[in-house]
Amino acid sequence: MAFLDILNDSLTKERGGRHGGKGHEFQRYWALCHLLQVDLEKDDYLLLLEFIEDVAVLNSEFSPGQMELYQLKKKEGSSTKWTKTTLAKPPKEGKSILAKLHDSKSIAKDETAAIAFVSNVPVDLTLSSGDDPTGLSEFSASQIESTLLADLKSSVATELGCNLDDIDFDNLKFIRSPLAMDDLESHATGKVATFLANKFPDQSPRADVLCKAIYSELKVKATSTEDAATFVDLKRIRGISKQQFSAMVALTLSRKSDSDVIDGFLFGLAQENVPYIQRESIKRAARQFVVEKAGRGSSLLSLLQKQVEKSLLGIPNNLVTSWEVANWIVEQVLAQAGGTDFSILDRDYMIAATLYWMNQ
Repeated sequence: MAFLDILNDSLTKERGGRHGGKGHEFQRYWALCHLLQVDLEKDDYLLLLEFIEDVAVLNSEFSPGQMELYQLKKKEGSSTKWTKTTLAKPPKEGKSILAKLHDSKSIAKDETAAIAFVSNVPVDLTLSSGDDPTGLSEFSASQIESTLLADLKSSVATELGCNLDDIDFDNLKFIRSPLAMDDLESHATGKVATFLANKFPDQSPRADVLCKAIYSELKVKATSTEDAATFVDLKRIRGISKQQFSAMVALTLSRKSDSDVIDGFLFGLAQENVPYIQRESIKRAARQFVVEKAGRGSSLLSLLQKQVEKSLLGIPNNLVTSWEVANWIVEQVLAQAGGTDFSILDRDYMIAATLYWMNQ
C-alpha cells in the first residue's frame, strides 16, 4: 500500500487525542521548538499534531514518503524518571508506553524513519556502554544493554499477544527535553529568538510575537474536534507546512516594533498640530497600553480591538487627520458597545490603543 494510502487509512483509527489544559502546554511548546529545528534543516515538511502520535513530521507536504513520530509525556517532580516498569507496564486501561510506540510504528513500519519518546525527565535504562542514561539528552534503543532490551521486547510481545520477532525497536529513541517547565513560554521565546537570529541575522524581528503566533496555531491544531476524511483535510486541520510557517515568519518580519508604532503615530499627531499636552497624555496612555498588551491580554482589550477594526471599515469621507479618525472611532465604540462597558477605560487610553491598531 502506498504511503499516502496508509495515512488516509490511518484517519479511521487515529490515536492522537484532543487535549486542553496546563498539562499539555509542554507538548505544544516542545512541538514549537521542534518546528523551528525542522524548518532550519528541511526544505519541505509537514508537521502534524495529534495524528498517530502527539507529533508527526512528514518529509513532504504533498508527496510524503517518510515520517518521524514523537510521543510526549510530562512528569512532575525534579527527581522523577522513567524506568523499565513505567515504560513497559500497562496501566489499568490502555497499553504501555512501549506498546503504544510499537503500534504507532507498525502503521507504516517501512516509512517510519524514527519514533521517539520525549519527556521533561530522564529515562533510566541500563546502557551497554555503562554511561549514565539520565545524563544524556538522547539515546537510542540499540544502546540499551542487550538483556534488558530483550526483556523489554518480551514484555511488549506478551502484552500485545504477538511473536517476539514482531517487536521492532529499530529507530526508537528516548529524548529528554531541555524546556524549562516553570516558564515554558519564556524558554520557547528564547528558542524563537535564536532561530530568527540564525535565519535573519540582519534584521531584528519580534521573537515574542512569532512565538505567540506559532503557539496559538499549534493549540488550534491540537485541540480541533473536526474529523479529517482525507489527507488534504488532515493537512488543513492538524498540519503546519513549510509554506505556512514561512508565511508566519514573513508576517512577523513585516511587523513594526511597539516603539516604532508609537513614535510613528505621535509624529503624525505633531504634524497634525495636536497640542503638545494632548500628545504627551496620549504617549503615557500608549505606554500603559503596550505594557498591558504584552501580558496575556484582557478580554476587554480584545473586544475593544474588534470594535476598532470594525469601525475602521466605515470611516466617513470628511475625516482628514488620524486624530479625527481616532476620536471618531472611540465615539463609535462607546455608542455601539452592545453591553460592554468600555467607559471604565480612560478616553486617552482608548485613543492611544486605536492609534496603535490603526498604525500597526
